[in-house]
Parts: sequence; structure tokens; C-alpha cells
Amino acid sequence: MIVEGRLVDAHFGPRWGQVQIVDGHITRIGDLGLKPDLKLGENQLVFPGFVDVHTHLRQGDEYKEDFHTASAAALNGGVTSLLDMPNNPIPPVTKAMLAGKEAAVAELPVDIGFYVGLGPDTRPSGHRHYKAFMGPSIGNLFFHGDEDLEETVRHYRDCRITLHCEDPEMLRQLADQPSHEQTRPEEAERLAVTTALRLARKHGFRVHVAHLSQTDSLPELEAAAQEFWPDDAGLPGVVWEATPHHLFFDWDNRQVAQRNTFLKMNPPLRSSASRAKLLEAFLAGRIHFLSTDHAPHTIEEKSTKNPSGVPLLDTYGAFGSWLMQQGLSARALARHACYLPGLFTGRKVGRLLPGYRGHLAVLDWDQPWTVRAEDCRTKCAWSPFEGVTFPARVSHTVASGRLFQKGQEVT
Repeated sequence: MIVEGRLVDAHFGPRWGQVQIVDGHITRIGDLGLKPDLKLGENQLVFPGFVDVHTHLRQGDEYKEDFHTASAAALNGGVTSLLDMPNNPIPPVTKAMLAGKEAAVAELPVDIGFYVGLGPDTRPSGHRHYKAFMGPSIGNLFFHGDEDLEETVRHYRDCRITLHCEDPEMLRQLADQPSHEQTRPEEAERLAVTTALRLARKHGFRVHVAHLSQTDSLPELEAAAQEFWPDDAGLPGVVWEATPHHLFFDWDNRQVAQRNTFLKMNPPLRSSASRAKLLEAFLAGRIHFLSTDHAPHTIEEKSTKNPSGVPLLDTYGAFGSWLMQQGLSARALARHACYLPGLFTGRKVGRLLPGYRGHLAVLDWDQPWTVRAEDCRTKCAWSPFEGVTFPARVSHTVASGRLFQKGQEVT
């Protein structure tokens, strides 16, 4: 496959050129002078496929999502590589327990990797990615207190641990508060970030802070990122991410969302002032990854018990165009949505370079997109962004050298 257009990488572009993909991998890039299979226009930007390092693909709860529907939703949003979290009904807590998951995704065009769960009494099993829930969230894989957490993480020296940072003691103290936001305040996250860094220093593991929702922790995180030793990919020893919902919605503007009552997640939405600071920090390059925390639940579930979580894979690329509208450059989007999360996965993804996977995502600025539920490929069939108009949408996705439009393969 030969794709021609305005190419964007974290280290160059936008610039006109061609990408040649053979046997699922990029072989050449530049002014190749070849006849293109797909020639794009001036208002279309060709990124490496987007990389989402925080998703919940619901193995064991396939009525919400399965690997095939998640793959279609990802391709619809331009996401070609992702990592799946372990809080399943039977959580994988060893590398060996991933065999079933790995077999289920082996033939999919999207690269899907997995986290191993870190919980009470678990031990390292030679895997690259571990996930720990410091306090209660969706599922049973969490710690009840910092002492229990420390007893486990002291065995994970030299590992990278992704942490859901909410202080469990504060969550218990506030459990009877009248609103979800009041039960899980910013202070619970700040305390947990401090605890995570303290334990990392003491026991020698690297940290990835999931879904940062406030900026008061940034100075502490940035100092730790300079202090901790990088990993084998060259990433700082401490990294962190932000999600589309925490960057876009807040206590005030959620009221105009079509499904505003569905905007419940952990950690919850913050004030408009906090959201503005988080967005400012992301636009300034102070947050490493744009990650969705894609967490699908059915409309019936959200309309009744309303479990925490929202689906976001379908809108990843379109949301990236909104960030560009706010002032993020195309190269910066490639850095935080492709290159840095690609390094985190440990796979050859996230760059437009020979030897990397043949993954591309095309943002089309001639296609503003007002999101509708029927446009989404996630099995739960809704989006928190319904009714929102993004300035561009993903018109084409190339995954392993195969061409897709709106989540469906073009043959």
C-alpha cells in the first residue's frame, strides 16, 4: 500500500510525502515517486495510528464490549494500538493468565496489548505492564489501604506500575456524601499521587499515573520525573496521562451534554477552573499521554445503576482535532497521541519510520463531525460526546496495511 498526503510525525511535519507499507510494516517514507493507492488532500493530515494505553475491553462482560467491537470502535477513531486493563470478572494477575486474551486478538488488525493486575498478594511475572487500583473502583482488584499496597509493591522493583490514584481511606470517610463528585474529591487523588511516589522511591519501581484529573500534583510529578531513572524505551521513570472527558467536561458544561447523567467516572469530573488548568497543562506539553480510559457500559446500565465509566474509542481522533482547535500543534498531537504512548507500549508503533507497524490515521478537516450514537462502533452504542461538533474526523485508518473507513474494512 502506498499512501500520499501531508504526513505528521512527532519529529517532523506536516510535510507532503508518501508512505510505503509492505507486509504490515512501513518500508519507506518520503518523496518516493510511486503511484499512490490512497492520495489525500491538503486538508487531510496523515498521522501514525493513534495509541491508547488505557482501555477496558470487558473480557468476561462481552455484553458491554468484546475485542472485535472494541477493535472496530478503535479503527473508527483512528486508534491502531491499545492496552487493555485487567479489572475483569476473573482478573489476569500473572503473565500466563493472559494466554486466552492474547489468542483472542491475534488476528485483529489493531495491536492490542494487556496489563497484568497487581493486587493483594500478587507478585511480578515478567510482564511489561502492571495495573494497581489504590482504592475501590469497577471490579474487585483493589487495595483497602496503603499498608496492604506497600506489602505488595515492595516486590515489584524495576517494574512499571500504572496506578489509579485515589486515597482509599478518604474514599471511605466520604462514602456517604450526596454526590459522586463529593465522594471522590481532588484531594483524594493528590494524596494518592504522593503515596505512589513515596512508595516508588522506597521500593524502586517506575510509575504511570492514570487519568490525572487535577494539576496540583504536577509539580511533584515533574520533579519525580527528573529524579527517577528512565526505562528501556527512554521514557521518564514517572509518566502520567489525561483523558478526553476530564479535558472537555466539567461540573458546569456537563449540563448541556445530551447524556449528562451518564458522565460518571472515577475519578469524577472536576470544576470548570480545574478543567481549564488541566487543559492548559496538556496544551503546554506537561502531560505525556492522551488516553481514553474507554469504559463501556450499556445504556440500560447507565440509566439505572449508572456504573462509572464512559466509551471513548470512537471519538479519539476527532477529539484530537478539538485539541488542535484549542491550540495544540499537529506535531504535538503526534507526540502525545502516537509517539510517547507508543514508547510506553514497547512496540514499534507511533512513528512514521521504516520498520514501524503499518498504522496510519487520517484527520480530515473537510469533515466536521457532529457525533451521533449511530456513528459509533462500540457495542454499548453511545458516546458522551453525542451532539458535540468536532472540527475534523478520522476519514481513513490504515491498520497493519489494511484500509478502514468508519471502523469497517475497505476492500
